[in-house]
Amino acid sequence: MSLLKEPANYRLLHLVSTPIAIMLKHGLRTYAGVTADDPSGMRNVGINFTVLLSIFGQGRLLGRIIFGAVKTHEHFFIDIDAEVAKMGWSDIASLCVVHRVPSQYISGNELSNEPVTQNHTDFNMYRTVVQYALEGKGMGSVIYETPPNFNAKGKKPHFLSFSNKIYLHPNTENYLCLLNYSISADYEQAADVKIEFRDTDGNSINRQQLTVPVFDFGCVQVDRLIQAAPSTFASYTAASISSALIPISIIINRVSGGVSVEHSHPPQEYLMTNWGVINTIKLQAAKSFFGA
Repeated sequence: MSLLKEPANYRLLHLVSTPIAIMLKHGLRTYAGVTADDPSGMRNVGINFTVLLSIFGQGRLLGRIIFGAVKTHEHFFIDIDAEVAKMGWSDIASLCVVHRVPSQYISGNELSNEPVTQNHTDFNMYRTVVQYALEGKGMGSVIYETPPNFNAKGKKPHFLSFSNKIYLHPNTENYLCLLNYSISADYEQAADVKIEFRDTDGNSINRQQLTVPVFDFGCVQVDRLIQAAPSTFASYTAASISSALIPISIIINRVSGGVSVEHSHPPQEYLMTNWGVINTIKLQAAKSFFGA
């Protein structure tokens, strides 16, 4: 196993990428499913990719593992915990970013520094299967990718998320994970987040504040904050006016061995108007959480 030589070309790294929370400390194994095939079947015919794993711990890059090639019509799962363990990083690793770089841009352990004519739009919808599993029991998965220009330098990002799929039961653990990542190498913005939980009648039942470190994730165990009765379902709304975040909900039933994973769609996906209007509405809603 070898590591990619730094500094790496960030434009190549983020043609296709997905940040993933490493959940080993919460008793879950973490896997990533990748393929070389275009989801639409129309673009990038015959292109093979080299898979890289950028591992972060305590807010810093530990290294980028050159995992290997994924070829046309091929797909497989990567045991992220196993790859991290080989490097001796299990105690501190908390975030893995899975990259697929077209193989023509890599030679040995270096990425090309030649001008790149392709950009993220040539590879949009190349999502990674993110899978969590209880050892020897059930597993759950979801697909997503790094959003375009995610927390890019010079941008003014913010975050608004909601979901009504928090299931509460005496046998379940319910985690809300918020990933603070960026496509810019010099990103330094920790994310201040406010979260409000409501019951099925819309009543506020709990409020939380947390700061998510840069190149890391924050995790709230919801079942320790609110009880199942009188309702077995709850919703949350979360906001930040300092950073964009990726929300992941994970439900674990250690009795049955079941795992459920959800990635909530951003609220703006439900607004059918131009981006300027959407962005204004979203920012105003996020600011209202902070009394601004």
